[in-house]
Amino acid sequence: MEIVGDYEYNNKDLIGHGAFAVVFKGRHRKKSNFPVAIKSITKKSLAKSQNLLGKEIKILKELTELHHENVVALLDCKESQHNVYLVMELCIG
Repeated sequence: MEIVGDYEYNNKDLIGHGAFAVVFKGRHRKKSNFPVAIKSITKKSLAKSQNLLGKEIKILKELTELHHENVVALLDCKESQHNVYLVMELCIG
């Protein structure tokens, strides 16, 4: 299990991937029945797009404050030496 703050995920639980990031299904460490999506963005891939990530996080935080049923909530944001992690509400559709 990989640990990101109060959350954890298994590398085998891949939900999807894109040009800059991969997304894993995770869960809260103390509330194991609280599923989340954890977006792992490698800093290496962000060399030219650092501003874009900052803007994305700012927008997600603002949207989360709306508490709207159709907006995915940003629950946490953590940084390690090689990655930035966005912990978000998991939406299964």
